Amino acid sequence: MNCKIKIFSLLIILSVLWAGCIDDTQTNVQTDYNLKYNLNSGDRFVYDTLYSTEAPKNTFPIHIEMLVSDFDGKNVTTKVTSAVTMNGNITTSLYNTIIDTKGNLIKLDAQDNIIPEIQPELPNLIAYPENKIKKGDSWTILIKKVGVFNESGTLNEYMVVGTKNYTWLDSKKISVKAGEFECAIIKSDVNFNISMKTETGNGTIYISTIGNYSGDDWVDIKDGFLVKSTYDIDQVRRTDLSEVYKKTGLFENFYRETLIRSHSSSELKEKKHEL
Repeated sequence: MNCKIKIFSLLIILSVLWAGCIDDTQTNVQTDYNLKYNLNSGDRFVYDTLYSTEAPKNTFPIHIEMLVSDFDGKNVTTKVTSAVTMNGNITTSLYNTIIDTKGNLIKLDAQDNIIPEIQPELPNLIAYPENKIKKGDSWTILIKKVGVFNESGTLNEYMVVGTKNYTWLDSKKISVKAGEFECAIIKSDVNFNISMKTETGNGTIYISTIGNYSGDDWVDIKDGFLVKSTYDIDQVRRTDLSEVYKKTGLFENFYRETLIRSHSSSELKEKKHEL
């Protein structure tokens, strides 16, 4: 009888110890992360992107190469080459960016007219929050920017305002052409409004664009870079030609609206380090 009691007591003790081991193991599993761009000078990322529009129905393959040219511990400088294939012709453009490790755009030097904050087909510009986050957390980034587009010698002033809403949906290991990566799946929902005006000899043309894009980014949990993304983009562009047509005497007010629907998907094709 005493032997049975001792064995029973021993089993209870072992079960408590085992439960404690399980609790300790569960406690040590990391659930929150300080997402940021942990990049080094010489890192090169190659992306294959497919951009398509619904009306007119077109598909444009885009080959993007991003080289980290400098990293001072706080800011990341990149040189990006983008090659778009359209109707059998390839158009190449270059732009350089400086971002901080959280993805906030500090400086842009571009040959073409781009607004990276609202162009999801451009990689590694997602903005991460300052604090650690975990699955299910959300954060918001405000957009407010003024600038000038140069089109054939004509300077077009623009202002863009908007809101980027992010949510960490899940964590998952995925396989792409560049290899396997442990990723955070970040859902993005972005609303923006662009106001632009162009001075002509016949009057000022005002263009306003109301847009939204939503989709998911798969980003490397450890180093923050983009692995894969898919986005749907909707825009309504309203062109006010009233000043131009008023001088002709034909119309007091003249507006034209264009609905633009598009989709983009990107995947990391190659990741390497250059000395």
